[in-house]
Amino acid sequence: MRKISLTARLTIIFVLIMAAACSGITLTLYGALRHELIWRDDRTLINRAEQLRQLLQDGAKPEMLPLYFSRMVDTQQDILLIRQADGPDVTINQTGIRLTELAGENQPGVLHRQRTQQGEELTLLSLQGTSKGGAVTLTVARLARERAKMLEQYRRESLLVCLAALVLGAILSPLLIRRGLKAIGTLSKITAATQADRLSDSVPVNSLPRELLPLGEALNVMRSRLAHDFTRLTRFADDLAHELRTPVNVMLSQNQVALGQERSPEAYQQLLAGNIEELENLSRLTDNILFLARADHHNVALRKERFSLADTLENITDFLEPLAEEKGLRFVIEVQGDLCADKMLFQRAMVNLITNAVRHAPENTFIRIKA
Repeated sequence: MRKISLTARLTIIFVLIMAAACSGITLTLYGALRHELIWRDDRTLINRAEQLRQLLQDGAKPEMLPLYFSRMVDTQQDILLIRQADGPDVTINQTGIRLTELAGENQPGVLHRQRTQQGEELTLLSLQGTSKGGAVTLTVARLARERAKMLEQYRRESLLVCLAALVLGAILSPLLIRRGLKAIGTLSKITAATQADRLSDSVPVNSLPRELLPLGEALNVMRSRLAHDFTRLTRFADDLAHELRTPVNVMLSQNQVALGQERSPEAYQQLLAGNIEELENLSRLTDNILFLARADHHNVALRKERFSLADTLENITDFLEPLAEEKGLRFVIEVQGDLCADKMLFQRAMVNLITNAVRHAPENTFIRIKA
C-alpha cells in the first residue's frame, strides 16, 4: 500500500479546516441575514397595517384602501383583505393564495406565520379597526418570495465562493507546504552526503526554521558522537595491527628460516613449541584488546562485590612474580581498604597494567602500587 506523503496529509487537513471554517462562517452569516430580512418584512407589514387602519379611522372609505395599498406594496406578493360588518369584503390578492381566516387583534404587531399549499411561507397580521360604516377587520399578508429568492441567491453565491476558496487552497497549499518543508529536504541532503572523514562537520542550524532546530541540534550531537567513536575505532584498529604485526612477523621469519633447509625432528619440535607460545601470546593479546574495547563501550555486564584491595593486588603480584624476577623487579604495594567493583574485571585490568609495567620497567628496580 502506497503511503500518503506529508504534503498530501497537510493539504487534506488544511482543506478540511478551510471547509469547516467556510461552512461555519457561511451558516452564521446566512442565519444573521435571514433573521434581518424576516425582521425587516415584519416591521414593514406592521407599519402598513397601522397606516391602513389609521386611514380608516381618519374617515377613508374601505373601497379606497386598495388604491393606497397598491401604491405602498408589491401586489405580486402582498395581500390585503378588509372585512366590513355591514358591507362587502374588499380584497387585493394577485398571488393566487387562498387566505386562512384569522381572528383580528386590537393590538398591532401580532403576527401569524403559516405555509401555503405550495410550501411558501406566508406572514399575516390582522387588526381590528373602525370606519364610518362600523367595525372592520383589516388583514395584511405577505409571501416570502422575494426573501426566499434573496436567500437562495446568497446560498448559491456563498457555495460558489466556498468552492473557489477550497479549490484555491487545494492548489496553493501544496506549493506553500513544499516551500515550508524545503528545509527538511536540505537537511536530508546534508545528512545523505555525510562521509566518514566529514563527521565532525556540523549541520548549519542557523538556516533552519525554529521547528527544525531541535532536529538539527540532535543531528549535530549524533554526528559528534559518531566522529568520536569512529576516531576511537580507527585508533583501536591501528593499535591492534601494531600489536599483531610483531609476533606474526617473528613467526613468519622463524618458519621461513626453518623451512630453508632440512632440520632434525628436535629442531622442528622446538619451532612448533615456539609457534605455540607465540600463538598463546596472540590469543591473550586478542582477548585483552577485545576486553578493553568492550569495557570502553560499556558492553560488559558488571557483577559488583566488596573485596579487599590489598589481598587482591597481592594475589596478582604473586602470579606475576616469576616474570618480574627475570628482570630483578620487586613489587611494593601501598594500599588499604575495600573496593566495591567487578572483581574479575578488576583483576584482568590490573594484570594487563602490571604486566606492561614489568615489560617496560628498568631492571633491578621497584614497581610501586599505590591507591
